Amino acid sequence: MSSSTGGEDPSFKSLLKRWNAVCALCVLFVASGYTLLRLEWGESFAFRWVLLSTIGISYLLIVLRRNLKANHRIGEAGLLPAFGWGNGLTILRGILVAGLAGFLFSPRLEGWVVWLPAVLYTLSDAADFFDGFAARRTNHVTRLGEILDMSLDGTGVLVAAALAVQYGQVPVWYLGVALVRYLFLGGMWLRTRMGLLNHELPGSISRRVFAGLQMGFLAVVLWPLFSPPGTHIAAAVFALPFLAGFVRDWLVVSGGFKSKQVSSLVWLEKFLYLMPALFRLVILVISLNLFMPYMRDLQSISTNLQVILLLEILAVVMIVTGATGRIASILGMLMIGFYQIHGSLDLSHMILVPAYAGILFMGTGPYSLWKPEDVLVFRRVGERTAVSVERGR
Repeated sequence: MSSSTGGEDPSFKSLLKRWNAVCALCVLFVASGYTLLRLEWGESFAFRWVLLSTIGISYLLIVLRRNLKANHRIGEAGLLPAFGWGNGLTILRGILVAGLAGFLFSPRLEGWVVWLPAVLYTLSDAADFFDGFAARRTNHVTRLGEILDMSLDGTGVLVAAALAVQYGQVPVWYLGVALVRYLFLGGMWLRTRMGLLNHELPGSISRRVFAGLQMGFLAVVLWPLFSPPGTHIAAAVFALPFLAGFVRDWLVVSGGFKSKQVSSLVWLEKFLYLMPALFRLVILVISLNLFMPYMRDLQSISTNLQVILLLEILAVVMIVTGATGRIASILGMLMIGFYQIHGSLDLSHMILVPAYAGILFMGTGPYSLWKPEDVLVFRRVGERTAVSVERGR
């Protein structure tokens, strides 16, 4: 039997060894980054990256060390001797976000290293996507994982949004998307301090979905392939539904909008039910008007534009028929981004972007051929049942 004293518990000792291994990995990460960036970026900027990254990594290591005793399954008391794959991916996510933070307050990189911030954040998103799946599949869902998630949730979005603003990829006001969660939680804390009641939020899948879409958008916009004004238009399209969701939830929490009223808006549900059909019609009409001049003389345009045009047509066909429409909407928006490299965006493109985003958020609706991607919307990766309730932020 293990002792009740954490320091004498073999499982706790095992976790300490793993924490030390994480420390060593972090030192290797920072040292490798400094060596690379000093050659490509100069010593002063490389040192700034080390300083900022070390601050982020130190925070991660402190949170991890202080909560080692929380490495037990939910509802159980027995300490697990290993972090597990899920927590391992979460820790990796924290290291990658810390590395991303190192690029703040410095000029944008040039040459092949310009891709580094986007690679770091994309890998961080991938780790965030699969950490819960790995934890559930290995029966290693722990309280430590919850604490790490709460500590890291929002941090990556805040750092990525700040970097995107710094690079001019999104307007300054987009920082509100990254800060709104902290304002929401701060408002709830303030209401509690004032003795006011925070009303319970109804369950909602949209919170998780909208947050995931923001992370995906930031991952794309950090890649040095796209530029304003297309990225600014997309920022507004992705941000407005997200911010509107927070306004709705604040009205519920503060009592200005009763939760029962939210679920009783039948007319709104009917309106939203028809929106995908409207988006599909708009995409079809605008695309026909946009593509027909090119199709009449396809040989006169460059090969790159021909490829973009054909992929855009493929995306439109998939959306109109309802065959993996959400995926097709991503393809359509990417092609508009690539088109901007070769020519300027006109009103038709500016209408297509929000229409594509509408399909991405809401799907293609009824009368669709095939919607396998909806599983990722209504279920977490690896779950067999749909996610029906999600509390809080």
